[in-house]
Amino acid sequence: MLTFRVWLIELPVAGLNWFVLAERVYRPRLGELRAHQIAMTTRIVYIFALAYVLLAFAGGFTPLDTLEAGAFWMLLWLAFEWGGSLLVRRPVSEIVRGWRVRRGYLWPYVLAAYLLAPLLVGLVVRPSAG
Repeated sequence: MLTFRVWLIELPVAGLNWFVLAERVYRPRLGELRAHQIAMTTRIVYIFALAYVLLAFAGGFTPLDTLEAGAFWMLLWLAFEWGGSLLVRRPVSEIVRGWRVRRGYLWPYVLAAYLLAPLLVGLVVRPSAG
């Protein structure tokens, strides 16, 4: 449940990062692609910070625990992204735009960060229980 609660904390942060900063600040000044790149890079950074928070409060954990937490985060975002987008009738072509790495989009890297951040933080930093 701790993993889910940390994910819930990230929801408004992700909303602020995308809907306010990327869409209203970066995009008008820098264009769609650059706004996406800035927002996704920022997101990757705070995913690692949230992984640190998660592990600091988790106490004892194994590498398998951290992989499970990362997989849970990644699957939650995929469900949220696809489910929410389809619910509001967002076209699939618009949803998959962020998946186009060859065109400079970074969404697959964000998903990889969700999957691997808890493991990497757990192996490298080993935050102590708070």
